Parts: sequence; C-alpha cells; structure tokens
Amino acid sequence: MIKFLKNLFSKKQSDQESNKVETYKDLEDFDVIEAVAVMLLRAANIDGNKDEKEILLIKKLLNEQFNLDLNEVNLLIAASSEKEEASADLYKWSKIINDNYSKEKKNIVFSLMCEIVNADGVIDPFESNFIRRLSGLLYISDKEAGIIKKKILGTKEKS
Repeated sequence: MIKFLKNLFSKKQSDQESNKVETYKDLEDFDVIEAVAVMLLRAANIDGNKDEKEILLIKKLLNEQFNLDLNEVNLLIAASSEKEEASADLYKWSKIINDNYSKEKKNIVFSLMCEIVNADGVIDPFESNFIRRLSGLLYISDKEAGIIKKKILGTKEKS
C-alpha cells in the first residue's frame, strides 16, 4: 500500500496492461479511503478548530479501519488535507463512499465522523449540523443515525 501511495503522489504509472488493471483496483480502493480521510478532516475542522487531539484520533481511526501503517496514514492525511481545504462541498466525497460501501460500512464511516466531532468533548452547532447533513448524504436513516449518535455522542450534542 505504501508503494502505491508513493507512486500515486509522484504520478508514476506503468504502461503495461496488467499493471493498469492492478493500479485501477488499488486506485478505486484508494479513492474510498481518501474520501473517508477527507471527510474525517472536514469533521475535525468544521468548528474552525482542528486540534492535535482530533488529528491523532484521525490517525488512529485510519490505522484501525484500513490497516495502514504510520507512514501511509501520514501520506494520506497530507494529501487529504489539501483536498479538504480545496473542496467546498461534501457531496463529491459522500458519493464515492455511497458508490463503494454497503449500508453497514457507511454506518461505520458515520460513527467515525461522530467520534471526531466528539474528540474535544463539545458538540457545537456547526458539528451538529455537519453530522445531520452527513447522515443524509450517506443515506443513513434518522433512526440509525440517532442510534449511532447516541452510542458515540451520548447526550453531549447541542441542537
């Protein structure tokens, strides 16, 4: 995976047909991982204060969820940070997730976002709105979103 990330970032690709197929499979998987990373970074930054605690939690979640090592996580966060800052909407990233993930995996992604907005222990109105919009974009029912939010956020959310 780290070799793929390095190749992706340096724009090196093989012209051999067999490598194109392998690269495409890796790229498709990478697109979803990158979409999740961008959304996690957006969740951390939505209140205007992306602190070190949230970044460390993002690294931990990416490591656990996608079995990435520290170097891969750091490369992913560096690339995803630029895309998060340049992207004005969530639709592009949620579409990638919707197109590639099952309902169960989308619920997991949603729970990761809830963990990030709760990292500082305070859910402000911007974070609450982000979570509501995200549940809609990922086609998570209000009931399922409520169960996930209650499990992760408890009663800390201020609506």
